[in-house]
Amino acid sequence: MASSSYWINEMNTLECRLKAAIHKIADFESGDAYVQLLKSKNEIVSHYLKEIRNLERALAEARIETVKVRDMWFETFEEIEKEHEKAIGSLQKKLDQMEKRALAAEAARDKALDDLTAAHRKYYEIATELEDEKGRNLKLHAQINRDYENSSIPSSRSVNHKKISNSREKSGRKPGGQPGHPHHARKMQTPTEVVHLDPPEEILTDTDFKPTGKEIVKQLVNIHMVIDVKEYHADVYYNSKTGEHAHAAFPEGVVDDVNYGGSVKGFLYLLNNDCCTSIDKCRRFLSDLTSDRLNISKGMINKLSRTFAEKSDAEFKKLLLICSLLRCFIQTAQMPESMVIVLSFLSVRNQTAKHCILPVKTKAIKE
Repeated sequence: MASSSYWINEMNTLECRLKAAIHKIADFESGDAYVQLLKSKNEIVSHYLKEIRNLERALAEARIETVKVRDMWFETFEEIEKEHEKAIGSLQKKLDQMEKRALAAEAARDKALDDLTAAHRKYYEIATELEDEKGRNLKLHAQINRDYENSSIPSSRSVNHKKISNSREKSGRKPGGQPGHPHHARKMQTPTEVVHLDPPEEILTDTDFKPTGKEIVKQLVNIHMVIDVKEYHADVYYNSKTGEHAHAAFPEGVVDDVNYGGSVKGFLYLLNNDCCTSIDKCRRFLSDLTSDRLNISKGMINKLSRTFAEKSDAEFKKLLLICSLLRCFIQTAQMPESMVIVLSFLSVRNQTAKHCILPVKTKAIKE
């Protein structure tokens, strides 16, 4: 039953398809189908032709707008280019004027530098002569103002000398230290060298003398200059590929073959500026102190004022404190056969001044 119904359905389907095909063939044979296809084709063609005309119209309008915009941009660019050329011409004129002014200013600067150099040279010559004259003036004043109060000249040789009256009442005691007065001994220093003195031969050979186990200690204190020279050695390396030489970097301030540290520069700066000592005397004084080992040039001493002036306060104090823990201000006064060195020590801890006068015998200096 199932198979028969299946075949019946199939036959019905085939008959429906056959009738539809017969109708379609009849339409094609009568020409109605061709007319309908032609009508559809004409409608589609007319639609696309209309779109093509619209697109051509829009393209033409776009081309006209493009040409219009291009012409406007060309006009704008021409105006901008004219303005740019005009600005370039103006700037070129200004540049030429500025170059002329710069050349004139450079020439004026070179002339001013030459004049300044000549003025500095003349100033240093006059300053050197003035320092020498000041030293000679101090020496003459010291010689003129000598009297029985500040030298070994007896008061009888002074004109109109005043009589020094003794207003003390006589106590009847002998001069000198009184009984019970405490002894003020000189402060013992830490010895740098200990010398043991052998007893005389008479004491060693005499059997009556016996060692007591006690000893007498006495010190002889002197001062001297010590030159501290630190020499740096750096190995040189060679690069065989690049031909480059290299070595370790030297410390700051070590540039020339021989460099002077802050202690030497600070000493000469203070001696030349604070003590009003001429450059020649500064060189001579340092050379005498170091037994002619240090002979500093005049140019270096002359540049110390500018070098120290360019330092900040902290760097200036650091340079002055390189020698020791104390700042040492040295003032010199020339006398006939001796030189008096006045040392003024300013303590770093309590900022109090302590003065010490040391007479130093020197050779006669010819003016």
